[in-house]
Amino acid sequence: MPDTTDTIQASQAAADTVQAAAYYAPAFPDGLTDTVTTSAKARQLQEYPIITTPQGMQPEEYQMMPVHSSGVLLMLIVSFLLVAFCYRTGRKYFHNIFSNVWSVKRIKNHLDDHTATETITMAALLLHMVIMEGIILFCAISAYNPSLLPGSMAQGLSIMIASTAAYYVAQLLVLKLIGYVFAESIETELWVQGFNASQAIMGQLLAPVALVMLFLPSHNELMLIFSISLYIIARLVFLLKSFRIFFKSFFQCIYFILYLCAVEITPLTIAYRACVF
Repeated sequence: MPDTTDTIQASQAAADTVQAAAYYAPAFPDGLTDTVTTSAKARQLQEYPIITTPQGMQPEEYQMMPVHSSGVLLMLIVSFLLVAFCYRTGRKYFHNIFSNVWSVKRIKNHLDDHTATETITMAALLLHMVIMEGIILFCAISAYNPSLLPGSMAQGLSIMIASTAAYYVAQLLVLKLIGYVFAESIETELWVQGFNASQAIMGQLLAPVALVMLFLPSHNELMLIFSISLYIIARLVFLLKSFRIFFKSFFQCIYFILYLCAVEITPLTIAYRACVF
């Protein structure tokens, strides 16, 4: 049996050897000094910058525009769906709409051959035209002279659409009155037919212009130029048909000039003055 005392002594000697191998001498046996010397120069309190509170960006104000209104979007959807439905049911009217703009054939059967479907199609196209013109007017006035519009956006847009509808009805009544007084019934029907056809085509061409003015108001100036150009072209085409219908002698040019002043220039002037005042 091994001696217990020798074993304990051997273990103690091994422990002392390990402790001696793991010994680390202290770096600061006398403790840290009171001050630490550095190369940086101390600055006075007044030399430090003043603390500033960071400022965030100002939020943009919410702009109430027609495109943000569910009522305006619903009106656009109904208008386009109505026109799309008429494309399916009123094919005959769409087939003859361009000839109606220019044709001056005095055939009574051709003028009377209108079905209820064609009348509904024409009415839908004219309603679409009135809505597009009202939207364009509203966007134009909002961009250049918003003080002319009332405070409510829905009220202002409704007034613009109602104004374009009233202007169309006034032109139609004036044409029928002039035709009733100075022309034959066939010539009056040709005249009104050309007016409605030119207005319907113009309404279709104004649709993309009105959508761009609604969704991209930054292009209002360019779109307004396009819309005015389309309106002028439509009126010139209608005037050419009017001249072809009623021109029978050179002396009638005087009546045509009077017509231009009374029907084409005066209503626009009155509408502009009413809009401003």
